[in-house]
Amino acid sequence: MIAHKIFNLESFKKQYRAVLALSVCNTIKNLKWEEDVEVLTQQINWNNLLGIASVLSYSDSSEHLEAALRIAQTSLYTNPNENQKTASVIILENLTNIPALKLAVKRGLIKSNYEDDLPLPFKLQTNKIKIEHSILIDENVISLNRFQKKVFDSSKINNSISISAPTSSGKSFILYQLLLEELKRKGVNIVYIVPTRALISQVEDDLRILLKKNNIENVNLTTVPLQSVENGETNLYVFTQERLHWYLLQSENSKIDFLLVDEAHKIDNSNRGILLQRKIEEVIDLNPDVRLFFSSPFTSNPEILLENIGITQSKSTINTEFVAVNQNLLYVTQVKGKPKEWEIELILKDGKIKIGIIELEDRPTNEAKKIALITAAISSGNSGNLIYSNGAAESEKFAKILTELVPKDSSDTEIKELIKLVKTTIHKDYVLSKVLEYKIAFHYGNMPLLVRQEIERLFKDNKIEYLVCTSTLLEGVNLPATAVFIRKPTRGKGKPLNENDFWNLAGRAGRWGKEFSGNIICIEPNEWGIRPSPDKKKQKIEKALEFLEQHKATELLKYIKDGSPRDEAENNQEFEFAFSYYYSKYLKGKLIADTNFNSELISQFDIIRQSIEIPNQIIFRNPGISPIAQQELLDYFETKINELEDLIPVYPEDVNSYEEYIKLIGRIGKTLAAFPPILNPSRAILLINWMSGKPLSYLINSSYNSYRKKQPNISIDKVCRDTMEEVENFARFRFAKESSCYIDILKYFLNFINRNDLVERIPDLNLWLEFGVSQTTQLSLLSLGLSRNTVIALTEFITKTNLSKSESMEWLKNADLNKLDLSSIMIQDIEKVLTK
Repeated sequence: MIAHKIFNLESFKKQYRAVLALSVCNTIKNLKWEEDVEVLTQQINWNNLLGIASVLSYSDSSEHLEAALRIAQTSLYTNPNENQKTASVIILENLTNIPALKLAVKRGLIKSNYEDDLPLPFKLQTNKIKIEHSILIDENVISLNRFQKKVFDSSKINNSISISAPTSSGKSFILYQLLLEELKRKGVNIVYIVPTRALISQVEDDLRILLKKNNIENVNLTTVPLQSVENGETNLYVFTQERLHWYLLQSENSKIDFLLVDEAHKIDNSNRGILLQRKIEEVIDLNPDVRLFFSSPFTSNPEILLENIGITQSKSTINTEFVAVNQNLLYVTQVKGKPKEWEIELILKDGKIKIGIIELEDRPTNEAKKIALITAAISSGNSGNLIYSNGAAESEKFAKILTELVPKDSSDTEIKELIKLVKTTIHKDYVLSKVLEYKIAFHYGNMPLLVRQEIERLFKDNKIEYLVCTSTLLEGVNLPATAVFIRKPTRGKGKPLNENDFWNLAGRAGRWGKEFSGNIICIEPNEWGIRPSPDKKKQKIEKALEFLEQHKATELLKYIKDGSPRDEAENNQEFEFAFSYYYSKYLKGKLIADTNFNSELISQFDIIRQSIEIPNQIIFRNPGISPIAQQELLDYFETKINELEDLIPVYPEDVNSYEEYIKLIGRIGKTLAAFPPILNPSRAILLINWMSGKPLSYLINSSYNSYRKKQPNISIDKVCRDTMEEVENFARFRFAKESSCYIDILKYFLNFINRNDLVERIPDLNLWLEFGVSQTTQLSLLSLGLSRNTVIALTEFITKTNLSKSESMEWLKNADLNKLDLSSIMIQDIEKVLTK
């Protein structure tokens, strides 16, 4: 192939290295260049390079496409002549990189009517490319890049597609266009699956804007799996796999016409990956003709996600290396004997280029100061700086130290409003409100939705200049940055970030359409557990269940034979979910003895089944909870035949709720889980306050007062972190799952002994726990797309507790928001819903 031969010519490589150095050096203001700009430019023959870049732009290789993009963009901001400008424009047009062209226009590098100056043959060529890569949706012409057009064309002839492409290639955009196509069909049910709650609101907001922009009405867009969803002409749901599970259980209509799974590679993610696979299989069983679309980043085997789809269905895999933005992998290491001087190198597949040296403001005497000083020196006051931290506490620490290195600036009114919101919804002394005064913030998954959304928005708008993040970014949260700063990254406690996770994180470097390139700053990479490599290897998707079968089959079988001990289940939730998955398949007659592992499972299940009285349907309803543990709970109920009323969970506002929830947590902790009894009292208070719709600030103050009795000097920041984590991990996840199972078995038991009168008194806790509210009105407001903070503030003014979704919308329309004394951010949250 000619592109490959040209790319490997020594004469090209020498010039290209100079282009690489030039393009990177221009992104760092305070850099002492290794080579002067004049020396670098003298090594480049732009006419020659642009000719080569034109050839490379037709290649499918990511390496070739990246080089073509780099050459064209660098040429534009190095004072080219008109012919060279024209050549750069043609290359970008051929790469179908419209955002890069728009950025060049915005920065005055080319004229807005640049197409008028193209020679006729090239004008015809670019017009041909535009036509070939454009689609018509409701009389709107949409320009797509190569990858996006390929996906769109495939969607027209295939029922199911698995897409794999690098971060920033435009996956979300094309998926939204496909959703628009589906929405043309009236009365369809569409489910959009995301891996975390942190992504739900982002996707919901994007879809709300999409519907409004395209004047699409009569669509019920919601993220709440209510029992009685009000049907529009079309239903569009944004769920995690857990919410999809509840939806399938509670909905009267299980029809799903279109299932889109974003970040689908998360099917490899332990217990939640097992649940995702199980729910996908269930949707296919219930809806054999469902259209399935999977989206994952830069994977080598996206076709694995199309397994188990009906053989009559047409399906296709799109695995691209499309390059949308240049990324620079930079190693930053201290110059020996000079702690304030740090050398920067650009790392390439075939070597490295010394870029230059930066000088720090002070000596970095510890790890946190090292990251802060290097970030401040390289960023030089520019916005779009993302700093990766290994946890919530570390993110707060980095942010605090950064405040010593950048000037205080709290003049922005939007930041002032965010500071007010943080003080009222979290705590008046929470460190976030202090660092925001320096245009610095931090971001992790357990933070309140409204606060997190506003942080993301202000960062994208360059109001927040430094953002410290945790591994939430690895779950697909869309936060592109000018530069990403990383040092010894881990995921969890002491587990080094693997190559796949590193590049998923690093992929945020480079704001497509806002910057020509992005920097990935690796601080002291020689000390990392896994040193980052420029050779981006595609991630291999390995389903969590298949990994268990291949690597932990013996341990799983022993776990089942031992009766699924509760203490072991706490440390191996994947075993708990796998046991439930395989046993459910066994009960449905779908577990085939085609392997030794399956044969051993069937033999063991034959024994277990003899002692399980729990109905199959309850076992199916509760994935992730051992059937043996469920039977143990039923056995416990049978010993309490004379104390039946004591078994029923009370409403959070009940006069005896504190004592009753201590007992409830205890019962569940002895049978379904292994909750430490010492935590039962504090967790009971948390659950009651959370389900009652108490603000997070109230929960934090309660915890703080309780902590101080034993630890007078405890930090309020630690209390905030711990409380938010307990809400997310215990109340909204673990206890929601276990209490739902508890209620299912209790209802069955009461019906079995003919005490149906008591069944009606049992509250359904799972939605209350997931959303932190218990009024129908509050759930209706949440289903409209409002955050919990806004809903709680609003229901102070709404007297009725049982408003439906449409009634809640009507109340909002008639309310005078300016008289409700709400935060301006909450008012924006409401207006976003009102203008949909």
